[in-house]
Amino acid sequence: MRVEFDRYSLSVEGTRRLVRAGALPYFRLPSPDLWRDRLEKMAAAGLNAVDLYYPWNYHSEASGEYDFTGFRDVDLLHDMIEEMGLWLIARPGPYICAEVDLGGLPAWLLRDPDVIRRCRTQAGFSYSRAFLEYTREWFEQIVPRFARRENAILVQVENEYTVPGPLAWLQGDWVDLAVRWLGSRASFRLARRLGRRRAERERHGLPDGRARGQASPYIRDLYQMLRELGVRVPIFHNDLSSVTGRQMDVDLLGVDRYPITTFERDWREGDDPFAPFAVDEAGLDAHARDCPLFYPELQGGWYDGWGGPGYGKIRDLLGPDGIDGATKAALAERATLWSYYVFAGGTTWGYMSSPDVYSSYDYGAPIAESGRTAARYEAVRRLNEFLEAWEAELVVSDRLEIGEGWCPEHFRTRQGPTHRFAFLRNPTTEPVRVPTPERERSELAPGEYQIRIYGPGGALEAVSPEPVPRTAPHAPRPPALPRLERWGFSGASPQIDPSWDDSAWSEIPRAQVEQQLLDIDSLGVHYGFVWYRAAFQGGLDRLLLDARHCWAVWLNRELIAAGDQFQNTHGVGADGARLIHVDLRGAPLLTDARNVLVVLVESLGHNKDFACDGDNPRGIVRIDTGSTEVHWRYRGGLMRGERGMTPILALDGVERTQAEDVVLPHGWGGEPEGVGLYETRFRLEGIDAKRTALGLSFDPGRGKANLYLNGHLLGRYWPERGPQRTFLLPWGVLRADAENELAIAVWKRTSRAALGKVRLEVL
Repeated sequence: MRVEFDRYSLSVEGTRRLVRAGALPYFRLPSPDLWRDRLEKMAAAGLNAVDLYYPWNYHSEASGEYDFTGFRDVDLLHDMIEEMGLWLIARPGPYICAEVDLGGLPAWLLRDPDVIRRCRTQAGFSYSRAFLEYTREWFEQIVPRFARRENAILVQVENEYTVPGPLAWLQGDWVDLAVRWLGSRASFRLARRLGRRRAERERHGLPDGRARGQASPYIRDLYQMLRELGVRVPIFHNDLSSVTGRQMDVDLLGVDRYPITTFERDWREGDDPFAPFAVDEAGLDAHARDCPLFYPELQGGWYDGWGGPGYGKIRDLLGPDGIDGATKAALAERATLWSYYVFAGGTTWGYMSSPDVYSSYDYGAPIAESGRTAARYEAVRRLNEFLEAWEAELVVSDRLEIGEGWCPEHFRTRQGPTHRFAFLRNPTTEPVRVPTPERERSELAPGEYQIRIYGPGGALEAVSPEPVPRTAPHAPRPPALPRLERWGFSGASPQIDPSWDDSAWSEIPRAQVEQQLLDIDSLGVHYGFVWYRAAFQGGLDRLLLDARHCWAVWLNRELIAAGDQFQNTHGVGADGARLIHVDLRGAPLLTDARNVLVVLVESLGHNKDFACDGDNPRGIVRIDTGSTEVHWRYRGGLMRGERGMTPILALDGVERTQAEDVVLPHGWGGEPEGVGLYETRFRLEGIDAKRTALGLSFDPGRGKANLYLNGHLLGRYWPERGPQRTFLLPWGVLRADAENELAIAVWKRTSRAALGKVRLEVL
């Protein structure tokens, strides 16, 4: 496809186009049927392009191995996009961020000492030839799959890469200490204040004489790889600021904008969050690049983390006016090319997440995780319908200086070939009457952004659609669903027993233990849980432990300690971890013969490497048993047979003890220690998979849990932390016409664990 551009817009096959794209996180939608459903809804919303991040780690869980089958069949996804007449914007990384483990880089890179990953230091760009060689291997796998597509119009290289790295100061011993004592929230509040000051400086103009943009041999190397592998369309980079730090070794400059990122209060009650857009056109022009204003990531929602407000609140606070206002603020600055991140929510299934997100990635997006659409989707649909009629004018508009304008609400005017576009805004919580030249639609609703279009003679010809009400959709009558009351219950961690045979587990060499290389990456496990088992003779001198993120310790099958090293909930910067003294005074009596120490550690994910911090260790980081000589073995996976970032567990291979039938709610103290496994089966009848999304809802319980549907790890439940209590059961994993097997593994880390009632619900 022939794609060209100038300062105004892209031209596709010789025609100027207003490109309206949305990000589809296919790796968070584990079924091709879900891909088709979301693509159909994106097209129906008036989008004309689809933006795809391709996470390297999702396709390569082991060095040299690549998987593009089943849930990972991007060729099938590309076919669907073409069939629907949508353009493709491809974003292969190698780094994507996206709140996934290590920002999408495969964790096996951490085992190669020659790899320096695309780091950004105060001194400049830092990366190694070994990293570039691995990146080329990845590019050779993924790039030809989209480069040959006739509908591909743009390709992104890297993501949000600038020197010095944003938030790089969050690494270091003093930061680790600060996070430990103050928590990460205080540090990020400071970062937000600094960011607001920078944005304020940008709004007050661009200082003269400052060098614009950055030249990077790393970006040049990646650019050359893409060209060699067949990319013929423009290549862009997604910058963090429109004014400073922009990557110049690409064809097209882009910048992301997320105006609403805090939810302690209503954004309509403070300063106009869309005001920072006002510097973007001048910022682009200052770089002397003849390209359109491009937002590769225009806010489609925002992510939530452990202990956060929940997506219901985020969706409600963002509202339809949030996405409508962001789009119009972009249009006022000459934007003719944008992509909403994300347009369709999804599920961060398995152990794919970075530590700052839980299983749901609904994102408050126009298309919810469940596939449901409501007011935010309708706002985009109506606006796109309006914009299509004026595309030929908007793709070649110039900014007109208007002085004070009609009133404070009139903030920008743009002139097309024949029509003039006046932009108004009401950044308050009350309606405002505006003294427009005509009375039609002269009252602005609270938070409303409006576009008024005037013809050659000065007459009003059109006004952007009226605001979409922030009303909840009518809930459909739910179909009859199976009741999940009777369950099989058993112990699922016989390895806690001192007499259990661990000879099938991998041994950790003594030299490795002495070097404190017991973390999950040193062991080659990389994701999720690791069981450690140590045998020793006689007494235990002491026990000091740094385990990340969640851990429990058993001595001779009795639980003696448990806790969390999760001071930093942002997935960026120092962990704030410490060496914990485990009190042995209440431990069971030790024998003069063989004793067994068992430690279970759960990683909530590697940091997303936004501050060159993806190698912060997980699992056991340090352990000190004094002079006691112990011999360590280990096994990855909460359950036997569970492997990798997105495990599919064969439940018939799980070891079980003390099996019984129970009715929920059910709790237990004492035996079984470790992990208790609940299992049930159900069939669905008369459910229309195209119209009905189902989830599993938990009543409050006690103990972290993993949720498996037909072997797929779909959810990580943490009732003590929250907020997620309902988990999507995606069609494709959920079977409409066959028996479904449901398993919930509850981790007992206190004297008592419990699973409340669980129920199937329509989402």
